[in-house]
Amino acid sequence: MDKDFAFTGGRPDPFTFPTEGLIEASEKALRKLGGDLVNYPGEQGYEGLRELASMRFERREGVPLNVDDISITSGSMQALELVLGAFIQPGDTVLTEEYTYSGTLGIMRHLKANIVGVPMDYIDGMNMDALEEKLKDLKAQNIKPSFIYTTSNHQNPTSAILSLERRERMLELAEEYDTLIVEDDCYGDIDFVPNPTPDALYKLDTSNRVILIATFSKILGCGLRQGYFVAKSPHKEMIHANRWDGGCSALASAIVAEFFKEHLDEHLARTNAAVGAKCRAVVGTLREDVSDICTWTEPRGGLFLWIDLPEATDMDKVAEIAAQHNVGYSTGSAFHYRGDPVKSIRLAYAYTHLDYVAEGIGYLCDAIRAAQPESADIAAD
Repeated sequence: MDKDFAFTGGRPDPFTFPTEGLIEASEKALRKLGGDLVNYPGEQGYEGLRELASMRFERREGVPLNVDDISITSGSMQALELVLGAFIQPGDTVLTEEYTYSGTLGIMRHLKANIVGVPMDYIDGMNMDALEEKLKDLKAQNIKPSFIYTTSNHQNPTSAILSLERRERMLELAEEYDTLIVEDDCYGDIDFVPNPTPDALYKLDTSNRVILIATFSKILGCGLRQGYFVAKSPHKEMIHANRWDGGCSALASAIVAEFFKEHLDEHLARTNAAVGAKCRAVVGTLREDVSDICTWTEPRGGLFLWIDLPEATDMDKVAEIAAQHNVGYSTGSAFHYRGDPVKSIRLAYAYTHLDYVAEGIGYLCDAIRAAQPESADIAAD
């Protein structure tokens, strides 16, 4: 059977998935809930998981969340749909990093938003001088943006971490221009080095301008579909106004809560070590094979790495040759706010087995080299 080098999709490491621990947690959850599972969970979801979300935030940020401000969703994607849908009307303007998660861009486009991309760097995230200029330009046109969207930690696709100075400036600008901030922290806790991320925007906020989105999917399993958003009044009520489901599975929520109540620290230590090793294997292979022609980000955590290829690269040829070796990756244009063609690719490194990472990335590097003009010239000679 051919190997599948799947460097696509923000999936956690399947080889550290805690099957036995979740079986034990399932028994505890069922015994605890029993016949209560005949009831609807309600729009804010299972309280035990909301309590865990609060404890998780306190573990990282030093302060708990108000459990009444937390709402459980079917993964962070439902949270995004609900939050963005509450604040975007067709034609509204939103600001985001010039490279951002393709799923978020898809929702914004579906809602017919005018997406304004803000320049960023791959280390410290969105450029605040550029954000200020965009806000000034919009104000001169009498346009008030609905919100600023940012993935503050381990940004998708670049792995940038918004610096503390930039977080503080973003909050100042949101206050000055009277807009909200949607902070998407779905990759929080996936850290390869100690304490890589500053205080959350939600923690730093003193004016009720930040709505936080997070998930358990990226540290456990996407199939569990357990995400959440955190919003105070009146924003919480505005978001729930368009929620029509009966709430997320209380059983799934209870299982996750029971497991993480006892095993959060040890699980994160185990899975982050495994994912970090895969990331280092990717970086090591790139350094060995294409350091003379490519540049890339070196993640401090998260699930993604961003590679800039030479401008003359034939992207179709990269895709064709990579596919011959079952190497999957995501094209950079999928993450550009306008969908512009860019000579970059995103790698998701957590899913493929560590033993196969170097081999798969080696094939990708061969494809990148073969897609350079000089390679075509050599072949012609």
